[in-house]
Amino acid sequence: MIVLILIGVFFATALTVLALFFLMESRKESLPQRVKEIVSPTTKSRLGVFQVIKEWLAGTWKRFQSRTPTKDEVLTLFLGGQLSGARLLLNKAGYRKPYSYTIYLWIRVGLPLLLVVLVIAAGKGLRFPARELFFMAMLAFAAGILFPIHWLTVRVRRRREQVEDSLPDALDLLTVCVDAGLGLNSSIVKITEEFLLSSPALSEEFDIVNREMLAGKPRVEAFRSLADRTGVEDVKSFVAMLIQTEKLGTSLSQSLRVHSDSLRTRRRQRAEEAAAKTTIKLVFPLVLLMFPALFIVMLGPGMIQVYRILLSTTLK
Repeated sequence: MIVLILIGVFFATALTVLALFFLMESRKESLPQRVKEIVSPTTKSRLGVFQVIKEWLAGTWKRFQSRTPTKDEVLTLFLGGQLSGARLLLNKAGYRKPYSYTIYLWIRVGLPLLLVVLVIAAGKGLRFPARELFFMAMLAFAAGILFPIHWLTVRVRRRREQVEDSLPDALDLLTVCVDAGLGLNSSIVKITEEFLLSSPALSEEFDIVNREMLAGKPRVEAFRSLADRTGVEDVKSFVAMLIQTEKLGTSLSQSLRVHSDSLRTRRRQRAEEAAAKTTIKLVFPLVLLMFPALFIVMLGPGMIQVYRILLSTTLK
């Protein structure tokens, strides 16, 4: 009963704060709307309650849609300057909306408090001692603080792995497009279209590069931004190769072919390294899970027989 009461109080407080936020936002109306209300003040008074609620919901939805960022806004806010800390991790994880950082901060603040409230409510319901309940609440608070950071780090690592695995295939397609006579910009557009399903992360990164170049950003700066956003060593070497090729005037197709071969060799070596590590990783489940069961099955009957013989001799 106490658990339900605490949960109800928490959700009621959250809904109240949310309602106050929307109420304060709804009061920020434009000057033409205020002039219209002054000129015809009886328009809203004649409306019913449901009509007023409908208009309020429609206005809230329009304000939310107006805050939805475009690609240009994302590039301006997240790619125009130097990022650091949580913003850099969010950028590398693929969360580049302007409100992503705000949501992340709310999660960092709200999750520890929510876990503490749930643990205290559950402990009161199960009648745990105060000392154990305090210790569990501290653990829940620490878990709530560390979990968003760990989750974001895992997302960054998975995105890097996806980019690393798909980059050699993208360079092969880029080499074919350049050999066929397409320009570098058209080849990048082709990569964006072809890898949209197989590797969305790589497709998004090359799409941002293409949009930056169309917006007038120099090609070298666009590719350097690609290396900074991803943080992948293979992408950095690829960008360095493109910059060197452009400065020295060498053949782009030949450089891409050689570099794609080297990246493919690196990918194979990473797969062989991961396969070699599996034997070491299997030691822990074997020792902790499988060997005890095998020992019980193999040595159990013999130990029981030895115990019976020793017991019979002691009784005699």
